[in-house]
Amino acid sequence: MTEETWLPDWDAGLYAANTAHHRVFDEGFLADTPLRPDLRIVDLGCGAGDFTRLLADRVPDGEVIGVDPHQGFLDEASTRARSNQRFARGTGQDLVTALGGDRFDGIVSRAALQWVPCAEQPRVAEQVRSSLVPGGFFRLDMSGAGNIRLVLGLLDEVADTLAGPTSPWCFPDPGWYMEILEAAGFDLIGGRVRSVAQRRAFDRDSLWNWLESQVFIAYEADMDTERRAEFREIVRSRLDELRRHDGSFDQTFVRLDVLARAPGA
Repeated sequence: MTEETWLPDWDAGLYAANTAHHRVFDEGFLADTPLRPDLRIVDLGCGAGDFTRLLADRVPDGEVIGVDPHQGFLDEASTRARSNQRFARGTGQDLVTALGGDRFDGIVSRAALQWVPCAEQPRVAEQVRSSLVPGGFFRLDMSGAGNIRLVLGLLDEVADTLAGPTSPWCFPDPGWYMEILEAAGFDLIGGRVRSVAQRRAFDRDSLWNWLESQVFIAYEADMDTERRAEFREIVRSRLDELRRHDGSFDQTFVRLDVLARAPGA
């Protein structure tokens, strides 16, 4: 990990308790990923490890390496790991080092790389490419352009009044990210780089829990304790502004959906 890389101060247990909105889409993602029982796979940004375990179940004769920069996540993930899993601490920007220079059949990443600044995305793509065997695949799901539009609008507005950051993630559009992959040496023939919109179900409580466990942390990094409390109080008072047109608290997520390969056999 580089000293310059900002890392969120995650509460691993709180995060693990609020990932249901991701898990709803796991089977569709896995069905569209070229897995075989004997493959060696990396889960980049493995977080609390619930999805990592699903990967390991799909490659019972292979191996899954969960990579994450946060030791709390690695500790949490280890509690649900099966025997063909192990973990390494590191970032996508330094993936080659985290993996000890080893190469793998596939690298998968879900709902993690939006936390990497856009300026550092090319570095991640290069590191992933360097960590794949010839013909190995990169399967990516991350937030894309247009993601959580209502949430982003409200939180940006509130954070701006408190001198906080706005739009703190990288939500790429497919064209921009395609060029990054091409520059890193990926082969997109037979693959894809596309946006997929999803309606994700929330009620008032689960929406607030998601904000607390996975969203506020991006805005509060440079806020003192008093401003953090004020930020959350204002957002809570305006939570009804996040209702959908039909009155529900469901949110529109936009995913950047990628399948690319390293050139070779």
